[in-house]
Amino acid sequence: MVTNLVPLNGADDDFGKDLAKALRELIDDLATHRALEEKEIKNALKPYDLKIEDLDCGKSVQLAAQGVAGIVFCGSYTENRQERTYALSGVRFVAPGSSPVEVPDRTWSEDDVDTAAGEIATAFEAYVNRLRLASFCSEFYETGLYADAERTCGTALEIAPNDHQVRLVLAQVLRQTERLDEAYGEVRQVLELDPGNGTALQLAGFLATTVGRPEEEARAYYDTFIQGNPGNVPVRIKIAYELAQAGDPEGAMLFVEEGLAIEPGNIDLLEQHASFAIKAGLDLRADDQAMSAEAAGFIGRGLESYQKVYATQGAQMDLDHLNRMIAAFSELGRLEEALDLTGQVLETHGDEVRFWAVKGDVLKKLDRLDEALLALDEVEALDSAYPNLNAKRGQWLVDAGREEEALPLLKEAVEKGEQSADVIANLLFRAAVTKGIQPRDGPKDFDFALRMIDMAKAFEPGLSEMVLGRLDFYKAFCIYLAAEKQSAPENVESARLTLPRFQQVQELLALPHVAGWVGTSQAATRKSFEDMRNGVVQFIEMQQAIIKRGN
Repeated sequence: MVTNLVPLNGADDDFGKDLAKALRELIDDLATHRALEEKEIKNALKPYDLKIEDLDCGKSVQLAAQGVAGIVFCGSYTENRQERTYALSGVRFVAPGSSPVEVPDRTWSEDDVDTAAGEIATAFEAYVNRLRLASFCSEFYETGLYADAERTCGTALEIAPNDHQVRLVLAQVLRQTERLDEAYGEVRQVLELDPGNGTALQLAGFLATTVGRPEEEARAYYDTFIQGNPGNVPVRIKIAYELAQAGDPEGAMLFVEEGLAIEPGNIDLLEQHASFAIKAGLDLRADDQAMSAEAAGFIGRGLESYQKVYATQGAQMDLDHLNRMIAAFSELGRLEEALDLTGQVLETHGDEVRFWAVKGDVLKKLDRLDEALLALDEVEALDSAYPNLNAKRGQWLVDAGREEEALPLLKEAVEKGEQSADVIANLLFRAAVTKGIQPRDGPKDFDFALRMIDMAKAFEPGLSEMVLGRLDFYKAFCIYLAAEKQSAPENVESARLTLPRFQQVQELLALPHVAGWVGTSQAATRKSFEDMRNGVVQFIEMQQAIIKRGN
């Protein structure tokens, strides 16, 4: 749609009309586009009670957006009556939703209408080429042809570096091809050109978090985006999810809290707030250490939101959220509350296997092992294929010191393919270490450690060479230290008792898989191996000498 350029300050309107007419004729000669006739433009204006003389750039773009045309030519000019010249200003081609192409300001004489139209038509062809490239850029991106999209977007930006829509597509392409720092640089340029671009703000927030920018930087982008509609719950949840996915669950929690300040009873916001708060707390929790006050605080905030949802919905609350709510009670050590809630859920959802499994876990933490095992029986009754049931039962019994009861269950776990022989053997070996070789409290108990190691070795021949090597090394280690202590009297009786034990140590240390495992171990273990191998020779010679003297 070629509009008549707007005459300013009383300029003669004939120049604008003549230029528009000449430009329409040149565009009609192109193979790709047709210019609306002046009559068509006037007809399109009738429903709006406007005349063609009323069209400035703003009104022209609004009209085109109603489906009248895909591209608009518009602008204005002033007249120098003395010199009979016309100075063009703000002349441009605009496609709704795209960045305009500016025609350079220039002054023309009244006899240069055709020349001016020809120069503008050339600029139009360049603009059309740019739009074509921008279209291909978007199409390639949408169809996943990222290399083609990047190449085409780059060419389009060489023509029009300030086309923020094309640059935004390029940023998306860079994100999809894992060049996140480059993507972040591109989207920041987009926001310099179009600060309120919602898509760019969301992408900038995601990328800022992902590339490790300060948390406040990412949150600021999201805050700017949501300011236009702070009560839009779906959008707020979507943004919070993006923050959490990018590694900032605390930011997601805070973002949802802003929504709760507007709608404190919104169930969707409460559920999401609880999820993100608990995730933020769990991320702060250090393994094998007491939970920090900050981590507990986050989990507690999430639990409060869940309790509000439960107070409204009861057993109709989403089961995944109920499961997380029980887990939050458990994480905070509020085990009786966790057990009570599990019981309430099972009253209405007794066929939900996972809640019976959760009940077992909570009862185990409460040291109510037999009740916990009964809960696992319920799990098996509902789902005989539930993973790791026998392995879990066996581990619980080992933890409780009921190793003999555990062994058949652990063997069944291996037979059913729940766990490998190596995994089960390592479970028993850990018990040997923590309760016998290096007990957390109390004296060393090498007899217990040897019993656990022999139970672990009962899973041969399914054990790997490395696991078997470690087991036999520590078996030799336990026998060696026990025999060393027993040999202290250095009499015939102690020598006869310990000689076969030292000989057994020597045989174990000579096994190839023991040497193989030691070779992959730390320097301290290798030194212990050498010390034992040398020491046992001396102990054997000593015991033999004592026995010989006694005879």
